[in-house]
Amino acid sequence: MSGRTFESGAQKRKKRIKKELREKEILKSTPKLTGFFKPAANAEDGPSTGGRSLSHTPEGAEAEEAAQVDVAGEEQGTACRNGGEDEGGAHEPQREDRAANQLGGDESDDAYNSDPGRWGNNIDTKVRAYWARMGPESCQNKDADVSASERRYKQQRRFFSKMLFKRKLSNGECVSREWLCYSPSAGSVFCFACKIFGENKEKSAFVSGGYFDWKHANDRIAEHESCDIHRKAMIAYINQAADSGTVDSELKKQFSEECEYWTQVLQRVVTVVKFLAERGLAFRGDSHRFGDTDNGNYLGCMELISQFDPFLKAHIEKYGNAGRGTPSYLSLNVCEEFIQLMGQKVLEEVISRVKLAKYFAISVDSTPDNTHVDQLTFILRYVSPEGCIEERFVKFLPIESHTGEALFNSVISVLEEMGIDINNCRGQCYDNANNMSGAYKGVQARIKQISSLAQWVPCAAHTLDLVGVNTVNCCEETEQFFSFVQALFNFSSKTTSRWQLIRAGLQPNDNKRIDTLKSLSDTRWSAHAVATKALCQNYAGIQQSLLNIADDEHQNLSTREEARALHKKMNKLEIALMCNMWNAILQRFQGVSTALQAVELDLCNAVDQLREYVAGLRDQFDSFETAARNMSPIVSHEYKADTQRKKKRKRHADESSEPECELSGRKRFCTSVYIYIIDRLVSELDRRYQSYKEVCENFEFLNGLHLISPQDLRSAALSLQRKYNSDLEEDFVEEVVQFREFVQGENVSSSSAVELLKFLRRRKLHTVFPNTDIALRLFMTMPVTNASGERSFSKLGLVKNRLRSSMQQDRVSHLTLMSIEHDILRDLDFKDIIRTFSSKKTRRKHF
Repeated sequence: MSGRTFESGAQKRKKRIKKELREKEILKSTPKLTGFFKPAANAEDGPSTGGRSLSHTPEGAEAEEAAQVDVAGEEQGTACRNGGEDEGGAHEPQREDRAANQLGGDESDDAYNSDPGRWGNNIDTKVRAYWARMGPESCQNKDADVSASERRYKQQRRFFSKMLFKRKLSNGECVSREWLCYSPSAGSVFCFACKIFGENKEKSAFVSGGYFDWKHANDRIAEHESCDIHRKAMIAYINQAADSGTVDSELKKQFSEECEYWTQVLQRVVTVVKFLAERGLAFRGDSHRFGDTDNGNYLGCMELISQFDPFLKAHIEKYGNAGRGTPSYLSLNVCEEFIQLMGQKVLEEVISRVKLAKYFAISVDSTPDNTHVDQLTFILRYVSPEGCIEERFVKFLPIESHTGEALFNSVISVLEEMGIDINNCRGQCYDNANNMSGAYKGVQARIKQISSLAQWVPCAAHTLDLVGVNTVNCCEETEQFFSFVQALFNFSSKTTSRWQLIRAGLQPNDNKRIDTLKSLSDTRWSAHAVATKALCQNYAGIQQSLLNIADDEHQNLSTREEARALHKKMNKLEIALMCNMWNAILQRFQGVSTALQAVELDLCNAVDQLREYVAGLRDQFDSFETAARNMSPIVSHEYKADTQRKKKRKRHADESSEPECELSGRKRFCTSVYIYIIDRLVSELDRRYQSYKEVCENFEFLNGLHLISPQDLRSAALSLQRKYNSDLEEDFVEEVVQFREFVQGENVSSSSAVELLKFLRRRKLHTVFPNTDIALRLFMTMPVTNASGERSFSKLGLVKNRLRSSMQQDRVSHLTLMSIEHDILRDLDFKDIIRTFSSKKTRRKHF
């Protein structure tokens, strides 16, 4: 016999019982067939089926089971208070939706969906943490379509009202029901807190299947939000939302406190860096420790602030001199990193403003610093959204070659680095050097090959200086006069005792200040104006002081002789007249030069500021002569030519015996010196300013719209449109004519192009007259001088002085940028800089 064994009867009975129990469990978890049929609208159609009308009536056990399911469904609806008290089948829609949700719940459950009808019952810790972070406002669906919430009550149709999202208190105030969420798929409302964070979820319709009895909605919702279960759920949500209910809440709280602590420390670091950089002050000292007197301005400012800031004082006492390995974030290394981050942010702000303006002009110039490195400065000119002209410093770039090609490559590389399109360049301004202004190989010519509309404008201030320099050297008398001015300063400033003796004879000016003698300068033409002004205002006093020194027996012989020689020159009428004349001319030059350095000066107004005045001086010789004789009582009233012995020339046999025409000293000085100087000035002005003629002819009509006739206006506008056809549309001609009529009707106080552009932007008319706005922006973008570049050199000398000569190039550019563009530095918010710094310095590794 084989080893085959058979189950006993008891084993077979146990196996059968287990099978039956397993089948019952499967049957319980399977949706009932009755759930697939829609209940009848009238409960009277099926008296034995609880109001349902079926195509086949169940028989036997199946009919009994279906009846039990219906009874259970009605009891569950009554327990959930979803219309159980309504008449005429108010609870039938509940059984319909409950059955549908029960059928499709396993397929459409999504606990992270914004529709609460799709959440299901699988609410775990991750889901609670997600919705605690998102909050109920992300799933309230206040703007959703409520058509799915339709319910019928006899002959009435009711929908969910969005007014239920608010609760009206007894005192008349309205409170938002943040916990109430509408489900567009189920057409019912849920309680956010009870669904996610509540307990005993099966007992409330606001949790299990959704509430939709709109006939009693106000009362049932009010009952729910006042029950203890709902309040406990809300407290649980609030606690978890505040992280006080999580396991790591204390760690998070500690982490938050640490972040806040170090953020406050870094905020003080940023403030000190901003203060020192704005003023161009030094940061570091010989010592790097708190408490030392030579620890530099950075640590010194920290110590000063700590005297009035208990937080910083406690921080310095704890971490200030802790040494390596203990971070204090007050070290000079941290300071250097913030200089770089803050300078980069200011540069990004400048670049964003240039890109917003679209049209820009460039101005570059170079100068050697105190380490004999040539620094090329970059200036960008553009029009702000408010219609104001702005010139911004960008950076310094060290250069090794001054050829036009090398400078051109430097300009292009900087623009490409900043992401600025050279095709939007409409102006370029440099000095008159050949490497910059050359018509073939200069920087301006090379840029025009790339951007043909980048109009080159010579620096008006440099041009004015060249006019003065060429005029000063035009005749011998002028050279002798300025040599005397320099010799007088050299004699007076050689010793302190002489300076005090000369200064004793000076008189205060209108501002009660004494204008002392000044030295001339080969590079700064304004020094001539200051020197002649000081001499002209104190001519008699200086003359008397020289005479006192010459007669002083306590002075050595060479000093007395030098003083007597200078005094003798000052007695001449020619010197007094030249002093008076050049003072008047140079003061006018100085005023025009100062006006030319203004950022908002347009080019057309800059050209005609001086010529008419200089030409008008031609007939004022008599007034200058009278003023010269009144400058001092001991000034001679005769010219040198009248007092000298006249030379007699031997006549030849073939010459006429008629006497030669001899001019008086006055006439000779007037014709050969005075008139010659004035004519030379006028001719130099005309020659030098010919380069501005093209620009003025294109844009000059924008400065006098009310003065030009409509016909001439159309002609000038058409010419400008043809030149800038890529910027101005064809209807610009008629648009500017209409703008002229509009301006006349508005009675604008000033018709200058600068004020018209501000008027357009202030009244938001640039969308009505877009081409006129573009034309004005193009005109205002044209640079007049590169004075901003000259000013950047002054700041460079302050930032990189002899005590800071080892400074790196990036640091030089950043500190100079923050010092020059201090208005942008003040307005910027550097909180993101602190976050960037923190992200770079974090040492925690994430796995």
